[in-house]
Amino acid sequence: DMPAVEVLARVDVICVDKTGTLTEPGMSVQRVVALDEAVDVDAVLGALGASEPDPNPTLAAVAAVYPATPGWTVESTVPFLSARKWSAATFAGHGSCVMGAPEMLLPDGHEVRSRADDLAGVGARVLLLARSDGTPDADAGPGGLAPAALVVISQTLRGDAADTVSYFLDQDVRIVVISGDNAVTVGAIAAEAGIPGADSPRDARDLPEDREELAAALDDSSVFGRVTPAQKRAMVGALQSRGHVVAMTGDGVN
Repeated sequence: DMPAVEVLARVDVICVDKTGTLTEPGMSVQRVVALDEAVDVDAVLGALGASEPDPNPTLAAVAAVYPATPGWTVESTVPFLSARKWSAATFAGHGSCVMGAPEMLLPDGHEVRSRADDLAGVGARVLLLARSDGTPDADAGPGGLAPAALVVISQTLRGDAADTVSYFLDQDVRIVVISGDNAVTVGAIAAEAGIPGADSPRDARDLPEDREELAAALDDSSVFGRVTPAQKRAMVGALQSRGHVVAMTGDGVN
């Protein structure tokens, strides 16, 4: 489209999301790694997949493999939000289940997080499935968690992603990846696409809030994971504060 061409002619930095931008649309469950033999993981995943009338892409991928579990009646849910990065459901007579980013649900140093990072290193999205000892609440949190499984969601690099990245780099347009996914996962996909700096992805939870300090961090790194929607906006503003003309494509446009 001509308006897009006119805008891109002035851009020297383009910020891209990962899922559905660098990768193909859609997701699929690649494998499930059970962590607690006492939990019927198939039943829990089937119940979670059917817990939302309008499931997000992750729950839709789960529901495509695990059919709804009979006898699991939903009492309450906590929907997924990008800022929270987990969702939950409470079932009558079966307790509460939580699914989300391992690093958002488990403390630093937890052995399950190390296993999740190993799986994420090949570019997969890895989610923790856990049982909660309470009723998860959007404000109060998920409660005490007992890991039950790691759910590995496969994502495939778009066929034209590497060529598109190469084109922008040839035009002296810098590419910055800002994604809500695990930084290790984002780095692996960015490396496949040939994006400079992919070997040193940064977790955005450690980024400063001060605009000048944030701009300096963006000078040093090009691939970021666990970025919140508010941070995406702040990062574009920080780049602009250094005189860059910035484009954004992908989920960050929202």
